[in-house]
Amino acid sequence: MHHTPRRLVRLLAVAAAALAGLGLAVGAAAPAVAAPAVTGVTVSAPSAVTAGDSFTVTVTLTGATDVFGYEAVLAFDPAVVAYVDGSAVVPAGGYDAVTTSSGTVDVVYTRLGTSPALSGTIAYTLTFTAKAAGSTAFTLRSLSLVDPASAVTPLSNAAVSPAVVVSPASVPGPPTGGGPSTGSSPGSGSGSGSGAATSSSASTSADDLASTGSDVAPYLIAGTVLVALGAAVVLIAVRRRRAGEAR
Repeated sequence: MHHTPRRLVRLLAVAAAALAGLGLAVGAAAPAVAAPAVTGVTVSAPSAVTAGDSFTVTVTLTGATDVFGYEAVLAFDPAVVAYVDGSAVVPAGGYDAVTTSSGTVDVVYTRLGTSPALSGTIAYTLTFTAKAAGSTAFTLRSLSLVDPASAVTPLSNAAVSPAVVVSPASVPGPPTGGGPSTGSSPGSGSGSGSGAATSSSASTSADDLASTGSDVAPYLIAGTVLVALGAAVVLIAVRRRRAGEAR
């Protein structure tokens, strides 16, 4: 990877300011040290997330020697994910500055004062938020190491994470159940229909009774006439008997 002069100057200025702040003479002679180095660089991130979720990306330097500071630029697709401001977590005992632009996060880190250079495994993390469905890889676009004498060593072994697939957020469906039953709710169509059916039945029964009464009326009249005729016959017979006895 190559490193722009402007970034190198800024990195050196951060390291020099840290030293000067503790009263150390930057221009004093320093013992010769080996150039900082790492044997491997990896970028790790989850393989799948959902839109709206937050997740962590980790940049790891392995096999480090004499690393007093570094600058690393991580690139990603800004349409899919976004960096969470202030989320960088760097090794303890140092100072960091984070600069963001569209699709990149630039992390500058340096040890402070007489703190020893780092060796072994060095890692820092950044937090991102998934914005929209899609996928993106996280690429360590550039990496430069700084030794205790403020000499800068740019590295060319960029690292890329596997693609992170962002799924769309699930949309809640319509609510199911829990509502009042249509048939049992007051004033519902079912209740009105039941009342209408009852009224209809009562009306039908009344009509049937009226019909039955009209059908038996002639028989009642005929029976009444027969009873009246029978009574008249009996009265006539009684009167004739009395008249015969009187003679």
